[in-house]
Amino acid sequence: MPFFFVTSGYFLKSKLDSGSAGSTIRSSFQKLSSLYLFGIGLYILSVALTTGIALLSGRKPAASLSGLFRNLSPVGVVYYGDAIASPFWFLTALFFAICLVSLFVALGKTRYLLPVAATAHVVGLLGQNYPMIVELSIPTRDALFFGFFYVALGFWIRSTQWTPSTNRRRMYLGVVIVATIGQVSEQYAVNYLFRGLTISQETYTTEYTIATVILVFALFAYALSNPDWGRGTIAPRLGTLAVGVYLVHFPVFQILKALNGLLVTMSGFNLMSTGVWQVLVTPVVYVLSLVVYVFVGKIGRDRR
Repeated sequence: MPFFFVTSGYFLKSKLDSGSAGSTIRSSFQKLSSLYLFGIGLYILSVALTTGIALLSGRKPAASLSGLFRNLSPVGVVYYGDAIASPFWFLTALFFAICLVSLFVALGKTRYLLPVAATAHVVGLLGQNYPMIVELSIPTRDALFFGFFYVALGFWIRSTQWTPSTNRRRMYLGVVIVATIGQVSEQYAVNYLFRGLTISQETYTTEYTIATVILVFALFAYALSNPDWGRGTIAPRLGTLAVGVYLVHFPVFQILKALNGLLVTMSGFNLMSTGVWQVLVTPVVYVLSLVVYVFVGKIGRDRR
């Protein structure tokens, strides 16, 4: 997800150069809000389907339609974006991050953009992973503490017109590998050293770490140093569908879990407990999500 935000900031620079901040924000709102509403609508439909499947199998539904709207708040729906389903948080975070970057551009203060965004990110990072230093009572996986920095980072990279050399691609890849190891190590420390937990007790899920910044920057540099990467393949086309596939994958997986529950009731066989399922679950969910998103998109185009 941080890579997605950096990429968005990278292309945001050219949009702001060719248009006003207001027009860029309006365009972003139209696109992201339509994706947000699409994701929510699809998720509500999946809850209805999984509820029906659970009732057929004699099981208690994992979620109900009434439960979706029980604890809604304007802040959760509009700003945090996770009030109905948590996977949709990144859409609202991206929109408000774009608004913040556009504000700096409109005010002509872009030289302060990255330092301010980095400061907010450090506060959020410390509050999430190192409460012994900074303790925050608010979520930090949002636009201000998370999305703002990575969008600003992508904007800054494009503003500097930095083009990573193809001769250094191996170096960037090496940094990616080292940073990945560093991130895993830091997450282990946050989980089990700083919080005094054991694996059998609890796992604290951290959204981002200090090493994440290095990892994402190096990975983006590696991508820029391979400008012909994927050219002539289906990858660029699939890339344009990535956000839609991400929105669809969560409802698809919930439906698969409900169908597995029905299978267990009817035959006693639990497909999701098998090794084959653990190997195939990712490609299966991806392909099904891709098919559903393309199909829904085709229906939408045919109705116009």
